[in-house]
Amino acid sequence: MLPGFHKRLLIGLLVTIPWLAPAQVKQETNAGMVGSFQIEKDLGRAFTLAGEEEIRLTDNNVGFDRSATSIGLDYTIWRKRVKVGAYYSFLYLYNNDYLYEARHRYYFNISYKQPVNEFTFSWRGRFQSTYRDEDRGSYKINPKNVLKNKIEVDYTIFGSPWKPYVSCDFSTTLNDPVRNYELTRIRYQAGTNWRLDRTTTLEFFLRYDNYLGIQDPNRFSLGVSYKMKLIRY
Repeated sequence: MLPGFHKRLLIGLLVTIPWLAPAQVKQETNAGMVGSFQIEKDLGRAFTLAGEEEIRLTDNNVGFDRSATSIGLDYTIWRKRVKVGAYYSFLYLYNNDYLYEARHRYYFNISYKQPVNEFTFSWRGRFQSTYRDEDRGSYKINPKNVLKNKIEVDYTIFGSPWKPYVSCDFSTTLNDPVRNYELTRIRYQAGTNWRLDRTTTLEFFLRYDNYLGIQDPNRFSLGVSYKMKLIRY
């Protein structure tokens, strides 16, 4: 067990994370919703095949924002703590030119997690490349390359199916000639996983996307995700 002082210190640090973002000009803030279905299947001891279908709504939940269909493969390097993965995602969205557009995204992950008593600390690095349709929008850079770093802390409640967590995800552009290597978005998220049985979990979360130095509106989103793991009986 962590001493009471250390628990209070950790909670204090997590609460203050949203105030660490750089000051910026006043921006519009929208509300949205996120819903997804995730499925996983272990392929042997080291490989995991994963797929996800996600729908996002925006403009106070009355407008379609995007759908994303993703599939990928994770490989466990060390004791289920270090993983690498490669994914492809097909995006269908409503772009800034008010047109529906299909995009292709490739991303590569590396992640590490460390349990400390009831807490689990994790980090995920991601390189992401998105190819956009020049016939449906005007883009100065294509593909758009982004580097992401996500930190997360979750808490295991002994004997309970609930596992609450908080996370913070930082996005940095890599090939923008104007904003190269600049932090462009910080995503704050808090939620909980609810284990239904040994193979299925529901996740509920509140998300805030804070865009830095650009005109895209910030966004609050409520989300729910259904997760299923296929196992052999």
